[in-house]
Amino acid sequence: MAMKRALYELGRMARETGQALDHVGLRALEKPIFKESFSRHRAVMNLYEHHPDVANDSFIAPNASVVGNVFVGTGASVWYGAVVRGDLNKVYIGPGSSIGDRAVLHTSKSVEGKPDASCTIGQHVQIGAGALLQSCVVEDRAVVGAGAVVMEGAIVEEFAHVAEGAVVHPGRRVPKGQMWAGNPAVFVRNLTKTEMAHHQGAAEDTSELASEHAFEFLPANTAYLQAESLGVKDAE
Repeated sequence: MAMKRALYELGRMARETGQALDHVGLRALEKPIFKESFSRHRAVMNLYEHHPDVANDSFIAPNASVVGNVFVGTGASVWYGAVVRGDLNKVYIGPGSSIGDRAVLHTSKSVEGKPDASCTIGQHVQIGAGALLQSCVVEDRAVVGAGAVVMEGAIVEEFAHVAEGAVVHPGRRVPKGQMWAGNPAVFVRNLTKTEMAHHQGAAEDTSELASEHAFEFLPANTAYLQAESLGVKDAE
């Protein structure tokens, strides 16, 4: 562990030295563009030896934060302002799932003799805007509504729906195909087959929308940034 930390610090020093040399070179060229106010936010960030594993066709919004031991599956999306922290344990986001705007996924530290404290999101799951999930399991094609909270050790089974603003307390289980609401969240009713089928379709629609957003950040559409860095003006 000490060796890994030392190598991490060495790499960080090298990067900082590179930035300093870049600033010196820009001053010499009388192009101090580093003084301009640019966001240096990194949407995907390592944390020591933990590296996010992000599928090539997934979408991570430019102001989202995916940090540490995180897996993001094919066709999945992490939307604007969302935070996914794999610092204390792993976060898994399955294929086709979406993490809504400003939602937060994080984990607790594992304790010997207690269940795994990772956070697992299955396939084609929809996590609503502003939701908060901690070390829980949300199974395939389930929905967690906007502003809902799913606490440590809770399980939301497949096709279940946690209503907007609901709070699922630690260790609770939301059974398959049921809607739960309130604080603490309680059973409201069983979902119809049509509603459960809609979960899949809505997740696919969100994945398609994410691909449109992702297109805006392809190199072909950001060539002007490369041109500016080379000092080319009025590039077409």
